[in-house]
Amino acid sequence: MAAIIIGELCPYCQKHRSPRDIVHLPAGVKICTTCEQRHNEAVEMLLTQKFDGSCSECELPIRELIEQKRAGPHGEMACHYENGRYRAMCLVCDRDYVRKRTELYAGTEFGRSLKKE
Repeated sequence: MAAIIIGELCPYCQKHRSPRDIVHLPAGVKICTTCEQRHNEAVEMLLTQKFDGSCSECELPIRELIEQKRAGPHGEMACHYENGRYRAMCLVCDRDYVRKRTELYAGTEFGRSLKKE
């Protein structure tokens, strides 16, 4: 007997999740609980200047990020705003992300500085 697996695609992380793990927000927006948690961690970081979560890309917790020197010595992380959500990333993932997503920064001083590198 074959098992049937039902999954719903999260538009943020592009991973299939259980329908129970999908949060329905106003205006028909959907997000998985993992991405929503990462967003909340990033917002908390912006408010408190402290980060206690995991990188939204590599998913390593802050202790490991500091030990592996992927975050700053005091837990410094990068933060990006994408599709209405904030994402905290370790400095290694941030470098790759910025290179891949230059369109997000087009027309900004940061975007212009990337072209000089």
